[in-house]
Amino acid sequence: MSYKVKIDDFDSDQWRDYAGCFADYSIYQTWPYQENRASMDNQQVSRAVVTDEPGEVVTMCQVRIKHIRPVGLKVGYIQRGPLVLNFDGKIRCSSTALYALRQAYIGSGVDVLKSVPNLCRDVAGEQLTEMFSAAGFERSNSDDAYRTFRVYVGDGEEQIRGRLRKSFRRDLKKAESSGLEIVRGEDEKLFDILDELYSESVRRKKFKGLDSQEFSGPQRSLSDREKMTIIVAYCEGEPASVVLTSNLGDTAIVLLAAANERGLKCGSSYVTWYEGAIAAMHAGMKWYDLGGVDPDNNPNVYQFKSRMGGDEVFHTGAFEAHAGAGAKNLWHAAEKIYRVVKR
Repeated sequence: MSYKVKIDDFDSDQWRDYAGCFADYSIYQTWPYQENRASMDNQQVSRAVVTDEPGEVVTMCQVRIKHIRPVGLKVGYIQRGPLVLNFDGKIRCSSTALYALRQAYIGSGVDVLKSVPNLCRDVAGEQLTEMFSAAGFERSNSDDAYRTFRVYVGDGEEQIRGRLRKSFRRDLKKAESSGLEIVRGEDEKLFDILDELYSESVRRKKFKGLDSQEFSGPQRSLSDREKMTIIVAYCEGEPASVVLTSNLGDTAIVLLAAANERGLKCGSSYVTWYEGAIAAMHAGMKWYDLGGVDPDNNPNVYQFKSRMGGDEVFHTGAFEAHAGAGAKNLWHAAEKIYRVVKR
């Protein structure tokens, strides 16, 4: 079967309609998020939709393009994409479609095309890995695969609560009985609370963290269906903890979470994280992704998330295609230098 690749030939409404048909759609492939990230990192955004002969969209992605001027490379980065998964768990595209996507960018728009799919290492993930290989992509060895806990939320609140570890249920019950006020919403005032609590957590824990503007920036441009949800717990009338989640595709994901000293004392994080799972259930999600974990460098967070009754999973990792041996060697050398500077 032949495929047609359309690049930057549609608007944001069309993009949203197409993307809504994929189970692996996430905040990272929304139009406003990529616009915001590109502006923060001095990059350009290109968008591609691949259709089959009948005209059905089989895969699509947004490519963030960065010009690495010292080495003369243009690198295209597909964050949590391309989108490939049906809601029945089957891969929607083929290796030929991925090859068509590769050829649309390599040599003309970029020298290196790097893709980090939003799939776990399950049957569909292994199938996609084989497709990438057949399409001329190589597995990237420079990135650790995304690692997380994933909680099933496709049944009911009683079942979700029942899957919690006994110690988590005990701490949750204690926090719920302490008179916390829970507020859920999408407005900018709640984002201000998120920014404040997250910044405070970064200072207290002395880690680099993310820039919360990465998520607060695109919120007002997202459609009502795409908007992120903020859950704030108030203790004695003051914000104590917060969780930011996104409910798209079939998986909710925790993007940011924080608590201050007041929240640590009253255990409000147990409530905000649990309420995130319940919100995901009501949004029709199948899974609740607790965000990345690192048992070696952040064992406390790893232990907290492990008690929520989910399964520990790894994503497929990254794949790369190169314009030639020269571009590949330059790119790998640039990556090594970047990792040294970052450390």
